[in-house]
Amino acid sequence: MPAPAPPVEAAPGLQPAGGRTDRSTVLAAAAVAVFGLLVTMTGSWVPSAWADEGATMSGVRRSLPELWRMVHHVDGVHGAYYLLLHLWFEVVPYSPFTLRLPSAIAVGLAAGLTVLLVQRLAGPWTAVVAGVLTCCVPRLLFAGTEGRSSATSTLAAVGLTLVLVVALDRTRERRRTAVAWWVGYTVIAVLAGLLFVYTDLVVLAHAVTIGLLVLGRHRRAEARAALWWAGAALVAGLVLLPFVRMVSGQTGQLYWMGAFRLDAALAQRVFVGQWFGGTGPWAVVPWALVVAGVVATLVVPRLRGRVPALAVALPVVVVPTVVVVVVSLLVRPLYDPRYLTFCSPFVAVLVALALTSVPWRVVTIVALVALAALVTPIWVAQRTPTAKDGSTWAAAAQVLTDGRAAEPPGTRDAIWYGPLPRHPNRTTEFVAAAYPDAFAGMRDLSLRRSAVSLGQLWAERSDVRDPLPSTDDVDRIWFVGQRTDDEPRLLQRQLRAAGWTVTQRWFTGKFVILKADR
Repeated sequence: MPAPAPPVEAAPGLQPAGGRTDRSTVLAAAAVAVFGLLVTMTGSWVPSAWADEGATMSGVRRSLPELWRMVHHVDGVHGAYYLLLHLWFEVVPYSPFTLRLPSAIAVGLAAGLTVLLVQRLAGPWTAVVAGVLTCCVPRLLFAGTEGRSSATSTLAAVGLTLVLVVALDRTRERRRTAVAWWVGYTVIAVLAGLLFVYTDLVVLAHAVTIGLLVLGRHRRAEARAALWWAGAALVAGLVLLPFVRMVSGQTGQLYWMGAFRLDAALAQRVFVGQWFGGTGPWAVVPWALVVAGVVATLVVPRLRGRVPALAVALPVVVVPTVVVVVVSLLVRPLYDPRYLTFCSPFVAVLVALALTSVPWRVVTIVALVALAALVTPIWVAQRTPTAKDGSTWAAAAQVLTDGRAAEPPGTRDAIWYGPLPRHPNRTTEFVAAAYPDAFAGMRDLSLRRSAVSLGQLWAERSDVRDPLPSTDDVDRIWFVGQRTDDEPRLLQRQLRAAGWTVTQRWFTGKFVILKADR
């Protein structure tokens, strides 16, 4: 029989154990971070870009004044993320891979910080298991292949929580550095909110953690820590208030959210899609482990030293979801499973508490491997060409690239952007934002006012029923879009009247691509 792992020493009440971070823990965190980066990054270049990533690149390619103007009209909630990527692409050439690479890096760093966090609360073994499990949460694996803010907001949530735990330690010990840690907490809370405003729901979860600390011990040190937290949260809230007011006025961009009600579909989204999307009925496995981890920590005497980890992780899993669901029910729909991605590492912590509750590490390792095997098909599915909302953008862009490459030198091409597949209220200019080389140098026949001049993500365009503009200065016309009742039928009629003939057609996914010559 393998030697049992040493029991975790009990910490009194709900006081965090306050274990110091030694060199071995830092090395373990670094190894987990590299593991998370490699797992997430591998194959991230395969899926076609989709509407959200097209929106990202529509914003990121603007000058800073143009971006500043845009976020005051639309997508302000992602403004800080757009700024980060704008600076990233100042030094890194664009491709779908480099678009997603910062997210993969953020997932790796979040996993590494999870190790540092849990080591202080539950010991090094549980910390390493929690870090590895963070790299196995399907929702976070998806976020790591996305050119969106979900992964970076997850990193901010874990970092904010780690700073909270250290600040609590320093305050309890009356260390002079406590003030610096609370200032750091305030700054990170502001940055987290700017990255994605939902992320600061973690601050509300921390209120529950602080409350448990005070109720659990009734010590003056805990009350003093609570006052420091309240001051930091208040300052961060006041700094973010103008930003929150601005983005709350942009909720009209969530027009795609349907009616919101308590039903089986919502339960499916919360308990499966939110963190374990793709697992289907197998989502019962991680949820059973979450419950087991909570119960074992509270009931088994030798595990009660890990109660601090429970007091920190469980509120972050529960509070943000409850708040968003309640607001969506009572005010207006604001819930989407992707918006709660930042809770993923804390779900991993609860599962880690279950896996490390047994006294034999070999059992934990076998269970960890089994969970990784369960997630592997999801990881593979997330790295197929059409993994993102069924997108076939890359294939459509490749048709244009190949077709234009075969043209005689000096051919003057024009483009008519048709309806965007799955998003017919937008046009395929989003595809051009994600795959700019395929559309470079083409004259835009449907453009009235550019997105930049409007301060919007997409341009104002002519209706297909409007007269076709002069085409005397072009040699070839392309149509890229989804087939509708009007398009490309009415465009083809106008082209024939102007002396153009459709000479070739392609179909890829829901895209119709036409090439017209005189």
